[in-house]
Amino acid sequence: MVRIGFYFLPLVMTSSVLLMSYLAPGVSSLAKKKTSYTFLAGVLVWVIYLSLLSRYGMLDDFGFPPRVPLLIIIPAIVCIFLFVTRSYTRQVVRFTPKAVPVYVQSFRVVVELLIYGAYLQGTFPEAVTFEGTNFDILVGISAPFIAFLHQKNKISTKGLLVWNICSLSVLALTAYSFIAAFYIHGVATWSNRDEFVQLPYLLLAGMLLPFAIFYHVISIRQTSADKK
Repeated sequence: MVRIGFYFLPLVMTSSVLLMSYLAPGVSSLAKKKTSYTFLAGVLVWVIYLSLLSRYGMLDDFGFPPRVPLLIIIPAIVCIFLFVTRSYTRQVVRFTPKAVPVYVQSFRVVVELLIYGAYLQGTFPEAVTFEGTNFDILVGISAPFIAFLHQKNKISTKGLLVWNICSLSVLALTAYSFIAAFYIHGVATWSNRDEFVQLPYLLLAGMLLPFAIFYHVISIRQTSADKK
């Protein structure tokens, strides 16, 4: 079930972006199509890239520099910024209700449960779970409440910005907990360490982390635009 979850959740998150583009009010059909097609093409190329990295063992070296951040996380962040700066994507971002990208961040609760499930089956060490140094589940739990309070005008746009910045900080600490566990401390006695850089577990860093960053970037762009 855990392996299936690591495959299934990226599909759900991919669908969430397409649905957001389709439902964005006030956006031209052309902009919606360009956003959806560009995103799907990018995801397809990205999945092929991840598969090749995994298949040919390009991530198997756990020495420095750490290959997952270098070959996956940094390129993913670059791709996200390139995508959200397209004129047609900016239309979708502009007209999407501000609560939507915050609500979507609740998916991180499921991510944390999958990580914990992987720990229970011996794939990940305890240090990277919410019983260790991973506190990202708090972001997922808080997301629907923050979004709902914003809809009810109980939290301002500035409040959303503060929440996004704090949540990104938690996400950065979570990423560091994985880097520390697998690269700095080396998990030298961890017999299943190599599974971290193989499918489907590679999708954690390769897709689920980028989706979390993506929705933060969207929300921050929305809140920043309001301040101009």
